[in-house]
Amino acid sequence: MSQTRYAEVAKHLIEGIASGRYPVGTLLPTEFELCELYDVSRHTVRAAIGQLQSQGLVSRRKRVGTRVEAATPRAGYSQSLASVSDLVHLAETQVRRIQRIEHFVADTAQARRLGLNPGEHYFCVSSIRVDQDHPTAPLCWTDVYAPKAYADVIELAEQHPDELIAALIEQHYGLHIDVVDQQVRAVLLSAQIARELNAQEGAPGLNIQRHYRDDSGALMVVSETLHPDDRFTLTIQMRREKAPKG
Repeated sequence: MSQTRYAEVAKHLIEGIASGRYPVGTLLPTEFELCELYDVSRHTVRAAIGQLQSQGLVSRRKRVGTRVEAATPRAGYSQSLASVSDLVHLAETQVRRIQRIEHFVADTAQARRLGLNPGEHYFCVSSIRVDQDHPTAPLCWTDVYAPKAYADVIELAEQHPDELIAALIEQHYGLHIDVVDQQVRAVLLSAQIARELNAQEGAPGLNIQRHYRDDSGALMVVSETLHPDDRFTLTIQMRREKAPKG
């Protein structure tokens, strides 16, 4: 799927909602109808609808359809993240602006906090992510840590600001992200982070630490992201396990 193609579909639908072609309270065409209309796959349509959902424009209900909830996008994102693909799509809807790059040897405190190996060489790419429609209110500050062996990806991260660094490592080095362990905790924004994100010092924030591991369980990447509380909502869906039949 071309990122440009689904972004084009999303842009066209957003324009249709803003113009009143799809009024608030009505349903968008079905996935099948959108596939026919834009001559794209269902996967592309779902990615486009996901982008509208992330901006608060639509909601989706099983057996009902996609309902228009607002005429204009809201600042920030509400994301339902259930797979690595969801994380990749999330990165594609934002732009990374690298602030600094650091090479270091992990000390005991860093290793304990981030799950790194003490005494080993790593690099860190620090950046802010912005929604191009709201450039004055950055969505988050992210520090991405990876082993020195993957340092060639730094140049790729600069060339492809809309791609997840973990995904770039996966592509460039022929690896496969098998699992992502995620820890979420509430924090207060420090003076430095608040200044970088145009937020208020001491305001509530969300800290998300993710560990990306390959098929063998080896650590590929650690990311630590800080979101002001009014710019990001993480939605996690849980399902009850079905009892075995018999």
